[in-house]
Amino acid sequence: MLSKVWGIVWPLAVGTAGGAVFYVLHLPLPWTLGALTAVALVAVLGPPFKIPALTNIARPVVGVLAGSAFTPAVVGLVFGWWEAFVYVIAFSFVMTALGYLYFRMLGGLDHATSFFASMPGGLGELSLLGDQFGGNVRNLVLIHSIRVVSVVFTIPLAVQFIFGAHATSAAASAAVHAPAGLIDWVILAACGVGGYALARYLKFPGGPVVSSMLLSAIVHGLALTDATPPVFLVSAVQVVIGSIAGSRFVGIKWREFGRLILLATIWTLILLLSALVAAVAGAWLFDRDVASMLLALAPGGIVEMTVVAYAFGFETAFVIACQVCRVFAVLTFAPLLGAAIFGRAKPPRKPEEKFEEPD
Repeated sequence: MLSKVWGIVWPLAVGTAGGAVFYVLHLPLPWTLGALTAVALVAVLGPPFKIPALTNIARPVVGVLAGSAFTPAVVGLVFGWWEAFVYVIAFSFVMTALGYLYFRMLGGLDHATSFFASMPGGLGELSLLGDQFGGNVRNLVLIHSIRVVSVVFTIPLAVQFIFGAHATSAAASAAVHAPAGLIDWVILAACGVGGYALARYLKFPGGPVVSSMLLSAIVHGLALTDATPPVFLVSAVQVVIGSIAGSRFVGIKWREFGRLILLATIWTLILLLSALVAAVAGAWLFDRDVASMLLALAPGGIVEMTVVAYAFGFETAFVIACQVCRVFAVLTFAPLLGAAIFGRAKPPRKPEEKFEEPD
């Protein structure tokens, strides 16, 4: 028991210290990126470790936070965003097709690994699906880890230094809209617990982030509350998300996977540049600022991109809605396309056969 507690405490302590350093240096999204950097360094240089069970707490909180952006005024606008949703989904599948060609022809990976490595969805879901359709799960975990971590690290820097924005709105927003009373706490807690239950027992697409977000969006859209999770909880969740992202580099043998790491890094750079070009075009098409479109198109994990979107405050509800549509589309069509191309899925492999994944 004590070893499990210690296994949670010390990586979070490292992440908190890294976040504090980034905060003092006034770097963008300090609690997330600082924690990510510090824990990643420990993961590469230190002994193997895991951060167990923390996502079970962090993801519902992120979902509730995301849902709080859907105020009654915003809800009335959602149906007018359908063209942007189609644009984001189309971009995701175009990049999937290009990614497949990239990993297959230039990387020399097998068909299933190339296909599932190119999809901009969740690391866990796509690695599991790729494994079941005959892909190399070790390669999939590594490629998606590099994609998610690189996007989470690069997008805030780009938004701050290219567009001149600062990720300070998370704390400010949480402070302004702090829960007004006990009933607000009860409603927010019910959204988090209810979202977790939906994801666990109904296998809700997108996991507890999306299910908690939908419940939170409903109560905020109906004006049952205008409260959001308090600032200390928002900062703590950012540390957890950053620490989990950094811990994904545990177990990677850099000499063994050097070529694959380079391959994944180049692909991530292509994704980011393509997203920037698509964001400029989307801003013109839909009369939105480029920064908002870039956040909407950014191919990171939904948890991480929700934190980034909320922190910068660029049309938060729009960005989160686009990200949710992307994840829903990828998780819906990935198994269908996999079955059509590669045949019937196989049962998941035994845990000992898989690449050790911290999250």
